[in-house]
Amino acid sequence: MNGSVLLLGGGRGLGRSLSRSFLKFGVPLFWVTRSRESLSGFAGEVQEIPGSLFFPEAFDICDRKHALSFLDRIRSRSFSDYPPVLAIHNAGYLSGRLDLSLELQEEVDREIDVNFLAPLFWSRRLSKFFAARGEGGHIFLSSGVARTPRPSWGAYGIAKGATEVLSRQLAVELPPPLYSLTFNPGGMATDMRKLAYPEEDPVTLPDPEAIGEKLALFCLRLMDGEGRKFNGSTLVMEDL
Repeated sequence: MNGSVLLLGGGRGLGRSLSRSFLKFGVPLFWVTRSRESLSGFAGEVQEIPGSLFFPEAFDICDRKHALSFLDRIRSRSFSDYPPVLAIHNAGYLSGRLDLSLELQEEVDREIDVNFLAPLFWSRRLSKFFAARGEGGHIFLSSGVARTPRPSWGAYGIAKGATEVLSRQLAVELPPPLYSLTFNPGGMATDMRKLAYPEEDPVTLPDPEAIGEKLALFCLRLMDGEGRKFNGSTLVMEDL
């Protein structure tokens, strides 16, 4: 296996678990989180993993100027050594659970920006990069509310549903062996889940560490040449 992973939204929950697994498996990782605190905290963990190739930055993925600068740097740096061959669009934002008509406009805007417009922006540019190299693909982290709308999920559900459509559109446009797919990990003990379901006992939910390791192993298969087989797929945990 050659190449690296670009992980957007690596600072918390499943993203952090995925990051640990990739580095443990020796996969070079370009890593973006919004918070400098989460960057510095995770960087401390990385120092304990021998031989890690970890290239982190902290910025808002909706900041297009910064995103373009970051993409220019990783493309020029990684063309010959460890080019990104998998983009994982994991960053997400949930303001809370409200019907769409009751959400504040600024929260609607933020949920659409983070959960859909940012993946649209990043994936278009990365797809050009993958096509030029003749390899690469996307995984978009999805949600059950993207596929089956439910009350009180407002703009978050709409944005995740739009991202599912984005992935399917890329799947019909990307030439072989490129690919795009979505993955819904299901419920797990994360801060976002606690915000959505404050009444739940987190000990009754799956640990994101186990889910992250299983997803990372699946990603290794994609990077080893199986990606096109899953092009256009809408996967859940049981499919891995």
